[in-house]
Amino acid sequence: MKVRPIDILALHLNAGRIEGNEQIYFSSILSNRSHILKSIDILVKADLLKLENSIEISLPKLTKPDLESILKKANLKKSGNKPVLIERIIENIDYINSQNINIDLPTVYTPTTKGQELIEETGYIKHFGEPSSIISMERAQSIINNSTEKNIVDKIEYIYLFEIKRLYQVEPIPKYYHKITNNISFYFQYLADYYKSILEYEKSRKYYHLSQHISIYIDLENLKIDHGHFYNYEGDLKEYSLSNMPYGLSDIYEQLIYIDELTNKQIFELFIGDISEYYKPIKEFSRFFIDGNISKVKKEDMNEVFSNFIKYLEIEYPYEKPKYETSYERKSYDTVLTSNLKTLMDNNVEISVDIDMQTGGVYMYLEDSEIEKLLKIENIENLTDY
Repeated sequence: MKVRPIDILALHLNAGRIEGNEQIYFSSILSNRSHILKSIDILVKADLLKLENSIEISLPKLTKPDLESILKKANLKKSGNKPVLIERIIENIDYINSQNINIDLPTVYTPTTKGQELIEETGYIKHFGEPSSIISMERAQSIINNSTEKNIVDKIEYIYLFEIKRLYQVEPIPKYYHKITNNISFYFQYLADYYKSILEYEKSRKYYHLSQHISIYIDLENLKIDHGHFYNYEGDLKEYSLSNMPYGLSDIYEQLIYIDELTNKQIFELFIGDISEYYKPIKEFSRFFIDGNISKVKKEDMNEVFSNFIKYLEIEYPYEKPKYETSYERKSYDTVLTSNLKTLMDNNVEISVDIDMQTGGVYMYLEDSEIEKLLKIENIENLTDY
């Protein structure tokens, strides 16, 4: 019987656990006991797991009060910590059995020698079996199984770097930010999270910075197209525009600022060094965002950072702030008409749909004739620009 990654995950989760107390709800696939038992059955048939209730294996699974009760019934000393009680019972097991004292030993899921070897070889499976994982267990296993490298020290690291290299070669800067599973920025972020979880802070910082660089790059490209990209409807700089750092990076910055006592300049130089392996730095523009990171972590007023950024925009990307309506009531000169899907369907308004074959993105719009129909339904004469 073929052992699947989900079965290997079940092996990791339940090796050494008591039958009836299986580990569930770790994964959406292993979401209930019946799923666990199906995987356990596969593992037993594959000689990777066995059910055992021997005195050596099962006795340690009993609680200290249970052990004390056994010794009390046998009129044996019951003082000491749990390991001492277990050793005392094992030393006197023949006597205890001769007194017809029943010991209800639980059945334990015990990995076989082959099963223990598999656990040691596939430690990465548990990481990629988590519900929030960006890489599936099946994909992770395939990457490892097809690798030509020998003795990979950290398989989790290897898998992330493999995917990052693949994505970087295909699309260094993602065009569709929302497509998580094919967006290198998210892989940088997840790898950074992993490094932080194992206290590899320098590597973690590097990949958080790479994730942020992509956001900064996209912001700059948007700014070239729309000079109002960083401004809200009132024409003011958006408060979050310069303090929107990757989740998790603030912990790293606290170490840089409060423990390492680095200056803003030194932290910015780290940022430039971190991203240079993959991207050409855009130094002047990026500096405002790194200063924003620092101010956010220090809980400082952002006014000075905002002021410097506005001066930069006025020189490098001058534009006239648009005049926005402060009222959101529907008017005949608004460019946006609010309706709802029920109205469209009830009045047979034909909705055209474009589907991006690469991303799966769905874009809905109305043809001119259908817009005219909707305007009549909503009693609007026409839509015009400001």
